[in-house]
Amino acid sequence: MDFVKKWEERWDEALKLWSDYVKLTPAKFLFSASEEKVEGLTGSFAAIRLLDHRVLLSVEQIQKYKLEDYPLEIMGHEIGHHVYCPGDLTDQAKLIYLAGLALPRLGHLTSTIVNVYEDLYINDHLKRYQHLRMEEVYQRIGKNKDRFWNFYMRTYELLWALPSETLTDGKVDDLIQSDASLVCRMIRNFPNDWQKGMFDFASICFPYFFDENGVGSSNIQNLSTILDTLDAGKGMTPPSGITDIEVESEIFSSEIGSLTKRELGPADFSSICKAMGIEADISDIVYRFYKDKALPHLVPFPELRTPGAKENILEGNELWDPGSPIEQINWIESTIRSPIVVPGYTTVEDLYGEVESMEVRTNPIDLDLFVDCSGSMPNPQTSLSYLTLAGAIISLSALRTGSSVRVTLWSGEKEYETTNGFIRNEKEILKVLTGYFGGGTCFPLDLLEEGYKEKPKRKRHILIISDDGIDTMFTQKFPRDPRSIAKNALEKAEGGGSMVLQLYNPKGNSIVNEMGKSGWEIYPISNWEDLIQFSKEFVQRNYVRNQILR
Repeated sequence: MDFVKKWEERWDEALKLWSDYVKLTPAKFLFSASEEKVEGLTGSFAAIRLLDHRVLLSVEQIQKYKLEDYPLEIMGHEIGHHVYCPGDLTDQAKLIYLAGLALPRLGHLTSTIVNVYEDLYINDHLKRYQHLRMEEVYQRIGKNKDRFWNFYMRTYELLWALPSETLTDGKVDDLIQSDASLVCRMIRNFPNDWQKGMFDFASICFPYFFDENGVGSSNIQNLSTILDTLDAGKGMTPPSGITDIEVESEIFSSEIGSLTKRELGPADFSSICKAMGIEADISDIVYRFYKDKALPHLVPFPELRTPGAKENILEGNELWDPGSPIEQINWIESTIRSPIVVPGYTTVEDLYGEVESMEVRTNPIDLDLFVDCSGSMPNPQTSLSYLTLAGAIISLSALRTGSSVRVTLWSGEKEYETTNGFIRNEKEILKVLTGYFGGGTCFPLDLLEEGYKEKPKRKRHILIISDDGIDTMFTQKFPRDPRSIAKNALEKAEGGGSMVLQLYNPKGNSIVNEMGKSGWEIYPISNWEDLIQFSKEFVQRNYVRNQILR
């Protein structure tokens, strides 16, 4: 245990390997297997944790591999994960996705391949620029006959001009030599843009985990000692900013096709989070996904703008009338006119005119959003739902202007979920939006009726996203007249009502035509993707122009 104190004393020196300005909490030393289990360090002698930007070190395993004399090599490597590659959770997520594209049927290995790929950049940097003894660390870990391990070690031999069999076990074959040469070029070509080489590296690694019969050939357990980023995201929330990712390849361009930018779906995002060790509910993952998808499209939401009260401006003085309040007398001006004050003769009061106020009061229009979630609609938790995305765009836009939002997800009779009234909590709003029923279709008239028994304090706009199933608003069996309920809601809301509908026959739907004549603005669309454009035009068409009300 004597080495621990010496390592602690060299922590600042390890930080300066990367920059004089790097500040991180000192490494945490774990002295027993139980401590390692609590902290999430399993298998490796070192690991990082992005949650609190911490480096974890196993005292027992460092002693097992006789690594006590390599504090800068090991601590400098772990610091490199925090400040260089990947640096943050978002970059880690992108690398995980790119590796997954190149590793079909090997999803359980994506985080492992990403880990060894990142290690190549960090170790090469420390060896070339800081002249650390990185190869000696691998020599202490020991050689291995595994083909992937030897390919990986041969790459280091080429990067650092080491003699053959310094790290490899025996002479490597031509395929390993060729693959190692390719990877060596990638590491040197993309030292500051490692995302460019991730797909190619994972594609090169892929065959090493299958033999000629398609059965796994490499033993992943051989790598466990050096894996230090497997659960880097543990305890963290899903990362933001990952809705599409550039896929680049210098070697396997034919495999990725002409499409270089891949748009992620909810299932992709969920897989990425799982691979990084993020233990989050599906609702939290889907919430983050749709919020990020919506952010680039946010637009100003409807609001009424009214001028403030007119402002008074001093124009001069006039004779004070004895019948006016005495506090209106301007005594200074009166005594200037005459040292002898005679009320009604020498006293004056200020004369004011009015000018238009430059202040404008905004009166946000609240949003009452009804989203169809019947069996004809996609499940937003497994595939991209443009209904959910459009709802997120419009709801988040509404929140930006101070509006409150009520979201109702509806399917069959008495089958709906709604927010607790009109709220401003974006997470609760998106939690409802990203839910799913997948049942029958029956518009929740009872909710519409209950919400508009009285005139609301602020204007509301009622927006409904659906398909031909919207006719259930008028055709369902209900104790009271459905048409009267819808008409009353429109009148009490005072902010208008819109229906954006994917219709089989827009012109021939008599119920929808009747709705249009009764005051609803009908916006037919041909496919769900059109909802994104609708969400932008919706505000521009109805509210952005002519906002000033006199």
